[in-house]
Amino acid sequence: MQETKPARESQSTPWEACDDTPAVTVRVGSPRVRPHVVPMSGKEGRLAKEDLVTSFIVVWQPNPPPPPLWIRFLKEAPFGTQLVRAHDLHWDGKYLSIELVNESDIDGYAAEIGSWVEYANAALVRCERSPAALAQKDAERRAAEIENRLRRG
Repeated sequence: MQETKPARESQSTPWEACDDTPAVTVRVGSPRVRPHVVPMSGKEGRLAKEDLVTSFIVVWQPNPPPPPLWIRFLKEAPFGTQLVRAHDLHWDGKYLSIELVNESDIDGYAAEIGSWVEYANAALVRCERSPAALAQKDAERRAAEIENRLRRG
């Protein structure tokens, strides 16, 4: 069941953060999952299987590479669950990733990331000073002028 998570107080709304970043439509495919096995803290020498901890690194590659503002919008997505939140994703300039222990958490992130990507794409398009928003405003102005001219003519 999906819960709505309130936005953090310190965050601005996406539209307050807009700059002239061009609106792009970013997609992410299926994640790659890699195991990460390390000794429990304090364990040295000969280790048994129970002395090791396994986590999984889940990685998505956005395409095309998103601009920084898109990453900000993605991480500020105001929805998810108590345990599955977009702001926990890491961005290294090429990949989005998260390290998780439980398979159910991996499934949760896989289920949510598509919605977070759609949110970031939409937020970037709606930026007031983005090329897409400026083009839309110009088209609306021109349409109104045409409509007025046709009414008079």
